[in-house]
Formats: sequence, structure tokens, C-alpha cells
Amino acid sequence: MRLAHRLLISHALLTAALLGAAAFSVVAIVRMTSLLTEVREEQLGGVIKEEAVHQAAWAVEVATRHGLFACEHNAQGVPAAADTLRHRLANLDALLTLHGASTQPLLLRAAQGYQTYARHILAGNTCERLQNAALRNERLFLAEQLTDAWINTTLALHSAIRQREKRAHDIGSSAIAVGITLGGLAVVAAWAVARWVAQGVTRPLGQLSALAHRVGDGNFAPLPEVSGPLEIRNLWADLDRMRGRLSELDQLKDAFVASASHDLRTPLARLRTAIGLLADGTAGPLTAQQQRVVELARVACEREIRLVTALLDLTRVQAGKTVRRDEGCRLDDLIERAVEEVSELAEERGTELVVIAEGTTPPASLDAALVERSLVSLMTNAVRVSAPGQRVYVTRTLSPQGPDGRPGTWARVEVRDEGPGVPVDARPRVFEPFFTRAVGAANADGLGLGLPLAQRMMRALGGDVLLLENANPGARFALVLPLGRGVPATTTPETTARRSDR
Repeated sequence: MRLAHRLLISHALLTAALLGAAAFSVVAIVRMTSLLTEVREEQLGGVIKEEAVHQAAWAVEVATRHGLFACEHNAQGVPAAADTLRHRLANLDALLTLHGASTQPLLLRAAQGYQTYARHILAGNTCERLQNAALRNERLFLAEQLTDAWINTTLALHSAIRQREKRAHDIGSSAIAVGITLGGLAVVAAWAVARWVAQGVTRPLGQLSALAHRVGDGNFAPLPEVSGPLEIRNLWADLDRMRGRLSELDQLKDAFVASASHDLRTPLARLRTAIGLLADGTAGPLTAQQQRVVELARVACEREIRLVTALLDLTRVQAGKTVRRDEGCRLDDLIERAVEEVSELAEERGTELVVIAEGTTPPASLDAALVERSLVSLMTNAVRVSAPGQRVYVTRTLSPQGPDGRPGTWARVEVRDEGPGVPVDARPRVFEPFFTRAVGAANADGLGLGLPLAQRMMRALGGDVLLLENANPGARFALVLPLGRGVPATTTPETTARRSDR
């Protein structure tokens, strides 16, 4: 699935949630509008009809009062008052005919009572009947009944409005509750979808970053496939193609280095022999100046031989052809040979080598060449960063288990110098090939192959080379190496110290 499709799904879900909330709000508004329509058409419509009947009946009441006033104070106005009463009675008759069936019973009885009363007044002597005490009491009762009927109508209208208000309030509350619920669900859905989309991108990107770091560290093994959007998979495919190409180039480089180193080793060996013959006087006696020149050539030749040997060892380690077991090999003998090889450089630098060993090491199955080369690399590196008069301490100890808790006899050879130590910013790169500033000394030379070569050699043998915390002063490196499972180590309470006095 492409990243665009994931984003489309996430936005579609959120849009659907918002549309659902909007649709529910529209439904709530429509229902509330229908309630208002019911109030207007049903309740207010009925009230308007009853109001017309009430007004017509009250108009008859008012006309009778005017007629009674005319009878008592203005006899000439009685005919006009009778005509007015007759006209209003006709209006009441028409309204009762039109709205009588929908008029509430109490109001209908009052209106019909006024209808009967007005007809009785107009059927005889108007003033005589208007002034009749019984009829006047009847009219007063009808007025009270008409007032009560209108009060009931008003109360009924208020009750209906309150009921509609309650229903509208319930609808509004439901709309708010549903809106909040949908909003909460939308937030949760947005978070879940965003997390899904983010994880679908960040997790494979993190895997690609780790794989890129692995390739950058020189590990060109096939990359495990990465899942995720199509764009991420395409990026993984590009990275895997780059890894394959770099692996080919690395193999070509290793093959070239191995071939060049092997081709250089034979002429250098012959050159060493020739220089040795010259130095020994086989070709004839040498003057002091000639002897000095031959010595310079010998030193340069030995340095080149060490470089070629280191390159050959490095290619052997990288090619996986690392372990050639020598049965009955003792680590102390290899340390002694390494000290002998480095002692000449230490003498040139004015540095003293001090070897401290606890007990004796048991015979073990080791690749003697790799172990000796690793020890020489650590000691040479320590001597190169040391100033004249300083010491390099080589301390060998034994342990019944390894650094990670694996059982067996393990040896630990710590090499400590009194130089400037390893700078903090250089510690992460100290085992990188060709990184020569890790030692932090201005007079350090070499190509930067000693430490990475020693570490790779020891890891090939199941051990390791570790960078320890700086001494005060100086740097500390430790070579840890398994000597065998179940092989007892012979230890004595005394400590043997050997110093280079060459």
C-alpha cells in the first residue's frame, strides 16, 4: 500500500466521523423545527379559533351591558343597543357553526349560554328582560364561565409549550451527547490512524536507518526485507543494491590488497636478506657512514615488512580464513615473543616495557600468529604514544569465566601506557581502520591498522580487544582470549615481572 493510500484512508475516516456528527446535528435541528411547527399549527391554531369564539361571546356580554345602561339612563338608545346585540349574536352563531366542533367544552357551553341568553333578550321586551334579576345573575355566571374557559385555554397552551420545550431540550441534550461521543471517537480514531500511519512509516525507516548504519560499518551481508509503504520498499531495494555494489567493491579492494601485499612480501624478504648480508660484512667491510646508511635501510625495510604482514593478516581476517589452531601453544610464550619484537622500537623511543604475569598459562589451542600479531599491535601502539622515559605495562591475568559469563579459562592481557590517553571524541572511532589520531599523541605514526586488526583477530578467536577507561596518565587496552573449557590454570602467589633492558 502506498503512503498516499494510507493518508487517504486516515483522512476519509476523519471526514466520515465529522459528516456523521454533522448529519446527527441536522436531524436534531429538523426535529426541533418540527416541534415548533406543531406548536404553531396545532396549539396556536386551536387557540386562535377559540379566541374568536371567546371574543364573539364576550362581544355579546359587552352588548348586553350597553343595552342595560341604555335602559337605565338613555331610553332612546335602547333600539340601537338591541340592534348591536342582534348583530353580535349573529356573529357568535356563525363562529359556533364554524368552530364549535373544535372548541373546548367549557368555552363552548359558555358561548352557547350567551347565545341562548341573547336570543331570550331579543325575543321580548329588551329592557324588561335585561333588568330581570334572574337573567342578570345568569349573565354574570356566563361571564365567569367564559373567563374560566379562557384561563383553561391559556393554561393548556402553556402546558403544551412546556411539553414541546422539554422534548426540544431532550433532543438538544441527545444531540450534544452524541456530538461529544462522536467527537471523542473522532479524536481516538484520529490518534489510532495517525499512530498506524506513523508506525507504518517510522518503523521501516528506523529499520532502514539501522541497515544503512550496518552497511556503513562495513557489514555487507544480505539485508532483511523491510515491510511498509511501497516507497519504503523501493528505498530498501535501492539500499540493498547499493549494499551489493559496495560488497563487490570491498571484495575487489581486499583482493587487490591481498595480491599487492603478497607480491610485495617476496621482494621485501629478499631485500631484508641483502641488507643483512651487507650489515654483517659478507660483501666486504663497511665504513661507519656506509654502516649508518645500511642501518637506515634495514629499519625502513623492517617497517615495510611489518606493514605488508599487517595487510595480509587483515585480508585473512576479513576473508574468514582466520583460525589455524596450534595445539599446546602457551600465551606467555607469545607475550614474550611479542615483547622481543617490540623491544627494538621501545629502545628507539626510550620507553621501558614492563611485563607482569600472575602464575602460568596452560597449554591451549590458539592461532599463534594472530595472537602474537594482536599483542604486537597493542604494544606497538602504546610505545608509539609514549614519551622517552615513560613505561608501558603489560599485565596478564587469568579468570575462570569470560567477560560475558561464559565458563572456561580466560586470559586477560592489559596494555597500559603513560601517554596522553585517548581523547573523548576519538573513543568511538578508536577501532576504525586507518584512523590514526585516536591515540591523541602528536608523535604517533603508523597507518591506523593495529587496533582494528587486533580486535578483529581476537573476535575471530572468540575473544575481544577492549578500550578501558583512561589511566592517570595514559590509555588502557585489554585483550581477552579463551584458553579452553575445563583447562585448569596454574597460579602461584608470586608475581613475575620482566623488563625490557635492551
